[in-house]
Amino acid sequence: RLSDALHERLTKRFVDRRTSVLMKRLRENAMLEAEISVNGDVFVEGHAMGQLAGFRFTPISGMEGPDAKAVQAAAYKALALEFEARAARLHASGNNDLAIGSDGLVRWLGDPVARLIGTDHILHPRVILLADEQLTGMARDHVAARIERFVNHHISTVLKPLDDLSRAEDLQGLAKGLAFQLVENLGVLFRRDVADDVKTLDQDGRASMRRYGVRFGAYHIFMPALLKPAPAELITLLWALKHDGLDKPGYGDLIPVLAAGRTSVVTDPSYERMFYKLAGFRFLGKRAVRIDILERLADLIRPLLQWKPGSPARPDGAYDGRRFTTTTAMLSILGATPDDMEEILKGLGYRADSISAEEAAAFLAAHTGSAPTQAAANEKNEDDSVDDADQ
Repeated sequence: RLSDALHERLTKRFVDRRTSVLMKRLRENAMLEAEISVNGDVFVEGHAMGQLAGFRFTPISGMEGPDAKAVQAAAYKALALEFEARAARLHASGNNDLAIGSDGLVRWLGDPVARLIGTDHILHPRVILLADEQLTGMARDHVAARIERFVNHHISTVLKPLDDLSRAEDLQGLAKGLAFQLVENLGVLFRRDVADDVKTLDQDGRASMRRYGVRFGAYHIFMPALLKPAPAELITLLWALKHDGLDKPGYGDLIPVLAAGRTSVVTDPSYERMFYKLAGFRFLGKRAVRIDILERLADLIRPLLQWKPGSPARPDGAYDGRRFTTTTAMLSILGATPDDMEEILKGLGYRADSISAEEAAAFLAAHTGSAPTQAAANEKNEDDSVDDADQ
């Protein structure tokens, strides 16, 4: 107890001395000497005052009342020139000095200087400056303008295909409407949701959209260039900002899966389902499959449904022109088991037929003289017509 009391007395004497020195210098209206360490620790007249991160000063903890006010007053007076100097450096800084984090914060050389919030236009979030009131006037305006310029540049660069499509002036009629929907849905539309528009869209309209990197797949209308980790991460962030999704389960957890090159993943029922789509995956029950891989699956299925009994050269997996059997190639590209495959195909609009391996072998032997490699047969249940140019 004696030791603790002695420590408290010494600390109080030190604080009182520091406060009296600083108050005297402030009354004298003297130019206070400030020093800032590489870690942002602030010292005024040799006294530790707190920490400066970006444009926000945090006084040392454990101070209350007049002491805290004296510390802040002395620190802000000493830091006045530093705020202006930092504003000038940020205004002149390159884009590599700034970054947008998955938490929605904009950082300059590692320190948070702004945060983003969602707006009605998902590609243009609002920038909120993180700075003390001591950053004022032209200095504050320059900082805000530079950060906004960086944010707009970053989004238009990382999401260039989407940004270009949103600004396209040569699209007309249905093509323009589909492009608008594609931008609003951040680069992916389920084909069945826009089936009527796609059927009505003429070849010139499709060609004009393809020039912007749009692909008309069997199951999706999408932009393959966005199915990469950097665009997917930014797309997920922009959606989360608009829909208060930063704290929703699964936020950001699917980007490493995409970066690892996984073609499918076991789904987590606790995750916000939208995060799968934003990361480029189609949620199909117990598994989610990458959108471009599902289109490769469609490329494998299409010739199987085009083959007719009696025709020569039966492709592996072809059955009777309206059904097919799953093949090793299908399982391989999806990284799925036969049970997974059945659920995936059902999610795409197919149904499973109860045909034994013996029945399938007998049918094919009667029609082609060969037997299938898989026992399960599937029948298509929706229109999967694809443009010849997209096959």
